[in-house]
Amino acid sequence: MDHKTKSTLTLIVLIGFMTVIAFFTNNLQSKITGTVVKPVCKCTNNIDCNDQDPCTEDICLYADSCEAAICINKLKEECQ
Repeated sequence: MDHKTKSTLTLIVLIGFMTVIAFFTNNLQSKITGTVVKPVCKCTNNIDCNDQDPCTEDICLYADSCEAAICINKLKEECQ
């Protein structure tokens, strides 16, 4: 085998290994690899959505569902 073929095979093996590790990390969530994958929550209550603007009402929508939670900064009527 020449060096180009060896390099290509080495690259394929490394990409395959990285793909397997990524699969275990994302899909098995610590059952095999020991990694901890926790959901990223935009907010869990209205305080998390504070944009430091006194003219907005800070609202955390869907706070009960971490992955669906979203911040809304609604302009107050007195500031319009």
